[in-house]
Amino acid sequence: MLHFSNPTNALKRAEELVSVGQKDAALVALHDVLSSKRHRTWQPAIEEVMTKFLDICVDMKKGKAAKDGLVQYRIICQQINVASMEHVLRYFMQLAEEETQRSIDAAAAQIDTSLASLLDFEDLEAEETPESLMLSTIGGSSDSKKRIERQLITPTLKFLWETFRTVLEILRNNTKLEDLYRDTALRAFAFCSKYKRSAEFRRLCDIRALEVAAGARVLGPARLAKLRAATSYIPRLWGRGANASARYD
Repeated sequence: MLHFSNPTNALKRAEELVSVGQKDAALVALHDVLSSKRHRTWQPAIEEVMTKFLDICVDMKKGKAAKDGLVQYRIICQQINVASMEHVLRYFMQLAEEETQRSIDAAAAQIDTSLASLLDFEDLEAEETPESLMLSTIGGSSDSKKRIERQLITPTLKFLWETFRTVLEILRNNTKLEDLYRDTALRAFAFCSKYKRSAEFRRLCDIRALEVAAGARVLGPARLAKLRAATSYIPRLWGRGANASARYD
């Protein structure tokens, strides 16, 4: 494991590694700073390390690494600089959304199938099985072509969905960032509506139900009412979005 006495040194080293294509090594260098006990006091250089770490995670679509880094950063920020935590989380979502749009635009320029027809799979969190791969192979050349084209957009959509889930989990029970929790839920809803993701929308509703149930045990009446209000609009908005016509091609 690498050890850096100064976050700026780790940032410089990470940039050198990225420049020569060693992005995994750059993530290790940056994560060393985020997880080190010697760097548990927030400073601007730590935020720079975190944003660079997220840049690489989004570029490589490493959702689990991004989540782990954000958990470490929450420990650093939670008592000192909550505003930095909010800034970093908003930055993360913006990066992921922009990367998704770039990937979809690039895919649209390469394929002759409408994007809507490529989004008709049930669940972003479902894993490919040997059986499903075999069925797609024997389904004919058109099915095989569709599956190949779908792989151009599925990873980035999955990563964006994981991004929203990660942010919601990081913000769970954080009384200082309830507005960001609401904004994140809205962004996740917009994702479900735009890409017709009914399975993921159901999970959003499940997340809300679980958090309200947990809140009933530990929060006072005023806080619990605020939590319900922060997410109660999601089913109503989905009802509107599901009936709206959308163009993908």
